[in-house]
Amino acid sequence: MDKNSTKRVALDANGVDKLAQIAAEHGVSLRVYLEALMHFAISQSERPGSWEAQGFNFSNYDTRGDSAFADRWF
Repeated sequence: MDKNSTKRVALDANGVDKLAQIAAEHGVSLRVYLEALMHFAISQSERPGSWEAQGFNFSNYDTRGDSAFADRWF
């Protein structure tokens, strides 16, 4: 699949609204925040014993700073 390709999914509107609020608190778009959660979820599946799979911390995935050390899967 092309790196720039996208797919759409349907999600619960209330859940999306809550995630959008959390994303805004971090100063990022909903997509950026959701993709960080996806990287975290994949780490839990692919590397369950790794440090980044132990608990979600957005700063581990926030590429705007110097602390984004967690695995990125796509």
